[in-house]
Amino acid sequence: LWLPWVRTVDARWIRFLLAFTVGLLAFLGIDALLEGTELAGTGPEALGGAALVWLGAVGAYLVLSGVDGWLRGRTGKKSGAWHAAFLVALGIGLHNLGEGLAIGSAYAIGSLALGAALVVGFALHNTTEGLAIVAPAAKESASFKRLALLGLLAGAPAVLGAWIGASAFHPSVAALLFGVGAGAIAQVIVQILPQVRERDGR
Repeated sequence: LWLPWVRTVDARWIRFLLAFTVGLLAFLGIDALLEGTELAGTGPEALGGAALVWLGAVGAYLVLSGVDGWLRGRTGKKSGAWHAAFLVALGIGLHNLGEGLAIGSAYAIGSLALGAALVVGFALHNTTEGLAIVAPAAKESASFKRLALLGLLAGAPAVLGAWIGASAFHPSVAALLFGVGAGAIAQVIVQILPQVRERDGR
């Protein structure tokens, strides 16, 4: 839904929106690290404790770097706009997996009010995540199918996470997945930052 509006704005505003995206993603990454570390503290230390969060973050960063390299190798050129949008959607999807876990676990322990509040809160900030996905590809042609697939990639993991959280929640698993989300977001920030520069490199 953001795409038609983003296409009408000046290139300077696109750079602003990309910078806004980087800030938003940085906030989500830090939030995921803090949430994961807090959850790791409630789980058994024998499974790694807070180290699980960092293990998930480093692992996700390396895996996404590998996916990026593989995609570049297939196309034989540097990453394009939809390539960047795909990586943003993938990173946000991995982060949303952790959010889904939080929702599912709230319902699992019988805290319906907390679960409902989390659903509303996450839905509101996921609206801005949609902007983050389409901003890199604002000037490219897009099909409804491509946009729907990107939305599914970013959003569906929240549903999967809620199912896992409601049926088999464990603090250590949740901590690991929050770390995965943070690492994925860090890799996406690395992808987007070059697009914030102007053509002369500023």
